[in-house]
Amino acid sequence: MQGAHGLQRILRIFTAGLSLTVALAYAADDPVLTVHRFVPHTSTVPVNLGTPVGLYVRERVLASVARNADGGKNSPPVVLFVHGGFSPSAVAYDLNYKDFSWMAHLAQAGFDVFAMTHTAYGASPKPVMDDPCNVDPKQQSLLIPHVLKEPCAPRYPYKMVSSQSEWDEVETVANYLMKLRGVKKISMVGWSTGTPRIGGYAAKHPDKVERIVFLAPAPFFANDKPPATFPEPGAPVILQTRERLEKERWLADVKCEGQIDDDSVRDVMWQALMKEEGIGATWVPGGLMRAPNRMNYGWRENIQKIQAPTLVVLGEFDNFERRQDAWKALSMQNRVFLKVACGSHYLQYEKNRKALHAATLEWLRHGTVMGQKAGSLSADAHGSIR
Repeated sequence: MQGAHGLQRILRIFTAGLSLTVALAYAADDPVLTVHRFVPHTSTVPVNLGTPVGLYVRERVLASVARNADGGKNSPPVVLFVHGGFSPSAVAYDLNYKDFSWMAHLAQAGFDVFAMTHTAYGASPKPVMDDPCNVDPKQQSLLIPHVLKEPCAPRYPYKMVSSQSEWDEVETVANYLMKLRGVKKISMVGWSTGTPRIGGYAAKHPDKVERIVFLAPAPFFANDKPPATFPEPGAPVILQTRERLEKERWLADVKCEGQIDDDSVRDVMWQALMKEEGIGATWVPGGLMRAPNRMNYGWRENIQKIQAPTLVVLGEFDNFERRQDAWKALSMQNRVFLKVACGSHYLQYEKNRKALHAATLEWLRHGTVMGQKAGSLSADAHGSIR
């Protein structure tokens, strides 16, 4: 897996939209390829407004599928993954460790799989993020005495990105992929905060979305309207330490024996995150993750407008009642809810990732789970779906 610095170097060397391809051998005669792209976009992020940027997009695809794709009738089904609030897509969906790559699982089944990385994450642009004074003042104590001697006021005193700027980025990437592969629709997968990101796009472009998978949908925002003052005053950068990620957000919801079937994945995931992180990996011993402070809105309104068949997957220990609200708000006829026993917010790194992979594959291929087009299903502690 290449780190963010290496990929940013590729961005400087290659014209946006060109790609670097590396083959990872799953089968000697038909490897799954990894293709790195930077998709041209005119930024609508307030601090970067009007600036031409390149959004990092990773592709996983069988060599035979890529070879036969002709931008027309032989084009493979296209899937776009959109990440959540902290982890960039390369780690959230394509962890280079054993069978943990969700993207590779779909690629091996014949899908042309892409994952985009939004502004402020991974190898995509990170405006004003390298200045530690732009970290939320409530979190600057984490940086003292390492890169800050004392607290300082943000030099850019606003939140960084908005729901609209992220919908704009999804639209740019979706349009790029449809043109690239000569298709009129794509399917979309989102995890956590990635769900309102793709949900907003799907609500506004129902004719361009084939099917949707929501993993751990975000709870509804406190305010569904844009802020009265735009951009909203605040700080552009928020932080997450490894301790908070693991102890507070993950391990607190690991309540079953064997729920994490390979404990080494925790180290692998964090090391991968630090490779994508950039300078934040050097700010404190052990590193930390940076993310944009966001102006969130529109989720409650948009989810009711989604028309594409939608699968919602939710772990039983993952803030279940609040995240289930998204399922209840869906109105399309073809919708399935899958409750996964012994599952947390980090289901794709746990034992029952196999149930997640299997349900996603069937849904994206046929619009069913266990042959069901609608209703509620459950996966037990061993991943068996019923």
